[in-house]
Amino acid sequence: MKKIIETRLPVHILTQSAMGDKVKKGHPGNLHPWWNRSPIDSSTALLAAALKDTPQEETQWHTVLERLGQLADGGKVQISASSNGPVVCDPFAGSGGLVLAAQKLGLPVIASDLNPVAVTLTKAAAEIPAEFGDQQPVNPNASALLTEGTEGLEADVAYYGEKLGERVRTLLENQYPLVNLLGEQQPLPVFAWIWVRTMECPNPACGCEMPLASSFVLTRTKGKEYWAEPVPEGKKLTFQIHQGICPHGKETNKHGSKGARFICPHCGSIAQDEEVIRAGENGHLGIQLMAVGVQTRTGRVFLAPDDVQKQAAACVRTEKGALGTISNNARWFAPPRFGITRFSQLFTPRQKCFLDTLCEQLPVICKEAELDAIKKQMADDGVPLAEKGKGALAYSQAIGVYLSLLISKLADFHAAFCTWDNRNGNIRSVFNRQALPMAWVFGEGNPFISGPIGNFHTVLKNMTDAISGLSGSRPAEVFQADALDVSFPEDSILFTELPYFDNVGYGELSDYFYGWLKKGLEPIYPNIFQQQSTPKEEICSIPEHFAGNAAAAAEKYKEQIRTIFAHFYPHASKEYPSVVFFAYRESDRKNAFDFLLQGIIDAGFSITGLWPVRTNISKKKGELIRVAIIFRRREIGGVIETRRGFINGLKHRLLALLDMAYEENLQEDEKQIIGLGMGLQIAGEFQKVLNADGTLLSLSDALNLIGQEVRDYCHTHAAEKQKEEENDG
Repeated sequence: MKKIIETRLPVHILTQSAMGDKVKKGHPGNLHPWWNRSPIDSSTALLAAALKDTPQEETQWHTVLERLGQLADGGKVQISASSNGPVVCDPFAGSGGLVLAAQKLGLPVIASDLNPVAVTLTKAAAEIPAEFGDQQPVNPNASALLTEGTEGLEADVAYYGEKLGERVRTLLENQYPLVNLLGEQQPLPVFAWIWVRTMECPNPACGCEMPLASSFVLTRTKGKEYWAEPVPEGKKLTFQIHQGICPHGKETNKHGSKGARFICPHCGSIAQDEEVIRAGENGHLGIQLMAVGVQTRTGRVFLAPDDVQKQAAACVRTEKGALGTISNNARWFAPPRFGITRFSQLFTPRQKCFLDTLCEQLPVICKEAELDAIKKQMADDGVPLAEKGKGALAYSQAIGVYLSLLISKLADFHAAFCTWDNRNGNIRSVFNRQALPMAWVFGEGNPFISGPIGNFHTVLKNMTDAISGLSGSRPAEVFQADALDVSFPEDSILFTELPYFDNVGYGELSDYFYGWLKKGLEPIYPNIFQQQSTPKEEICSIPEHFAGNAAAAAEKYKEQIRTIFAHFYPHASKEYPSVVFFAYRESDRKNAFDFLLQGIIDAGFSITGLWPVRTNISKKKGELIRVAIIFRRREIGGVIETRRGFINGLKHRLLALLDMAYEENLQEDEKQIIGLGMGLQIAGEFQKVLNADGTLLSLSDALNLIGQEVRDYCHTHAAEKQKEEENDG
């Protein structure tokens, strides 16, 4: 029986939902950064449409589409499966968005990922809330009132998180000195320190320390503008802070818009790109405190740093636990080009001290949580979380998972690569996009006050708000595995976001967080965090993983994707279709997308639908097109058809399918994608289609034939609509 997803979907509503799936208050994305997150609510609606039979009566469609729309809007609408429902398998779990979608529908889920960071995120989003759903809080300040769902877990993460933050604040109090200002009754805390990278002027006749400043402007806030002026004192560099709009020509000493070229303020020489690179390679790039920002009753003011602030920022201590080496891949990481090759070099001494101290105190806090849990009558069974424990030890470790994610997330806001946003005078996170560019001027926020973006209290509050929204209504099994090694259960469906063709290097990028997570989670998940970095054997077509050989990378990727579908076929549900999401660029469609369709067909499946579900608003040329591919096991013993018979079948049957599938507000490229899906549904009914010479009709030829019929359909309807409008006018 055909399912709703093989007939008709409210594409416009699903797309709006997917584009609106942003990390806001209460969103699971607040647990930790990740790249290319799968939208949750639109995916829930899509999966629901794969469970339910197509309505037999036209009058039923209004109710069906309305319910799917409500699901896409985040509503809790009950759409049950036609029978008991399949097991949902997601072997590329990522941040767990699709796992959460399946849980919302009450389906059993098996999820995995090769990346330890992704596995931890999915466990925190789906597995742990299910294991400790309806757990009453164990902290001493907890209310006697009964809690529901994840409220108890949320309360405990908030309590022990605040306790962790307060303990570290006390230990590091001297590293965050207050500032005495004229007119203020008491000393005030610094909300941010603004740093600039430096080097020795390459001019032999000068040799002064020179700034490498993308901007000297500290804030452009109207009426409260500040800027810094470099002032050489002998060979040393100092800064004078001015209030007011920065004069033209003094906003930066960067020369030109491209490359790393800077003008020495002392002699006027230009340090060329290669000279800055060579200084970095020789370890001669430095950092210098340029300004100190203080929040007053009337707004923020900026001061030149004094010796007290400079000494506090030094924070000399022994590094505990290596963070690993940065991938020398200029595609995602700019720092190695300038001699910054270790993750530990991405942080100021005080930032490393802050994050390391959090990691050191985490086991102490978890032990307190365990003892408190025992006092609240939780089982003192000694069974750890990694062994499916549900007693005091496992629960305290579950709290430790969230607090480890908290520390790792803080590393995104407390690094020497948090660029300074001088529009309003605040910091940005490290990962504003899927790369780590060079930061010449950066901000160091005070983690213990409420002003700076990414302060401890705000990040913790965002996390606990996210926990409160996790239902854990159905248990999820989450584990680390290569997708090629996953054993699929019987009567299961694939519901996953495939790794995009030559797109994101998840392994390399997530190494930034892996080192910090390993410090806290290796005792909790020893098997997941035993390696020194994330596995790089991920399924991808990234040329850098194949010594720059793009062709070899693409072929290996295709082979592995084909293997996954072949492994899955014997276990695929006979009643329910599977759904995989894939994104490609139109310019690379044949290489990146058509091969995927062919691999699904070669594994023994029929493609029964293609639905565009965009996640971005931009319509720029070359953007990724995200498509949900619907497929199910092909019926054995189908008829053999000729090419002419196939064309006739398209002409007679495709029009009715398009009449049903198309809705208003669809863009032309969306109509093409949906039309191709409906045409492939017809093609899948045949065992094979033969050309006149007896050769097999290729997928490429079939898509061309279907595409022509779809274009003819759209052209005819456009002409009819224009004629109707002319008649109405």
